[in-house]
Amino acid sequence: MTIPDSYIGREQAYVKHQILKTYLQRLFLIIGQHAESTINYIDCFSGPWQAGDKKLSDTSIGISLEQMYACQNDLSETFGRAVKFRALYIEKDPNAFQALKDFLDNSPYTTIETCCINGDYTEKIPEIVDWCGSHFSFFFVDPKGWQKVVGARTMKPLLQLPKAEFLINLMYDFINRFVSLEHHAEDMIELFGEIPQFSTELPRERETKLLQLYRNNTIRSYDGRSGYVRIEKPGRDRTLYALVYLTRHPRGLDVFKAAAEKMNIVQRRTQAEVKLRHQLERSNTDDLFGDIPLAVSNLSDTEANIATAQDFLVSQLNAGPLLIDWECWADFLEQTDLYPSDFQAAMRNLVKDGSVVNLDADISRRRKNFIKPNWQNKSERWSLA
Repeated sequence: MTIPDSYIGREQAYVKHQILKTYLQRLFLIIGQHAESTINYIDCFSGPWQAGDKKLSDTSIGISLEQMYACQNDLSETFGRAVKFRALYIEKDPNAFQALKDFLDNSPYTTIETCCINGDYTEKIPEIVDWCGSHFSFFFVDPKGWQKVVGARTMKPLLQLPKAEFLINLMYDFINRFVSLEHHAEDMIELFGEIPQFSTELPRERETKLLQLYRNNTIRSYDGRSGYVRIEKPGRDRTLYALVYLTRHPRGLDVFKAAAEKMNIVQRRTQAEVKLRHQLERSNTDDLFGDIPLAVSNLSDTEANIATAQDFLVSQLNAGPLLIDWECWADFLEQTDLYPSDFQAAMRNLVKDGSVVNLDADISRRRKNFIKPNWQNKSERWSLA
């Protein structure tokens, strides 16, 4: 895998766009197959910024339109579903907005209904709410800053829309620098619902605590579930920002976490490529041997995740037999930093060593997905042996 030239120097945007693309593919098809005849997409900080081509294919604008157009065709051809897609793009910068408007006026995606607004999205929220109507609406909130743009107080009218999901960029690296400064106390209350207190937390523990506070504060207004994925600073093992996902459907969390896991593989490869490029630049040596294989995964991390998942599953089963339906499965994913494959591998190990049994199904032929969440009348009960 090679990072496209248009993303060199902004590799974090490449990783972010990969999860946006992967998740939108699944989301639009699932939503469009079942209940919704109209689907809204809202980009609150659309740009475009640093576009590499006229199609804006390396921006959230181009990615979202491409996915809506492709899914609209798939829904029609495969499922006989005529689904209307609407897209709203909001941009404050006048120059970027003009570029946005020019692109939309000549967009090749003619079957997608598009609209754009020039202004600060926080001042346009009543207009956005009216535009959404009663339709399912997916919000991509990707600001350059962090003050009074992604807090629950600011977003409350959007969070309270009955059929809405969100992917929010929380600028963790910036927030972490200011979290303990007294003159930013009100900003912290806006984000976290309180002023975070720390004692002896390690950096990753501090990060997890802040993300949990943000999720809890946001969910109080949203009344749903949340998950997140970390995006690292290019070439550094350090979180730059977190993409926080909000949904009211338990299966949504499964789809998001699966997309996040794929993105994590992309991120590991991207990080390896950036580090290699920096090393070559420092040594002033060209790569004479073509592509150097990059690490796809970190085996020790994977093994640690599976071990953590095993401990978690045993703790959940200690109280007695457990029905693992979509709600229960979503609880697992929401309460941990783990991926669906971690839990599946953990259950496989527990079954293999005789620690856990399935009370309702013959699982002797299952090799990969041992847990099969479904609605309650089809789900299976698991128990410690």
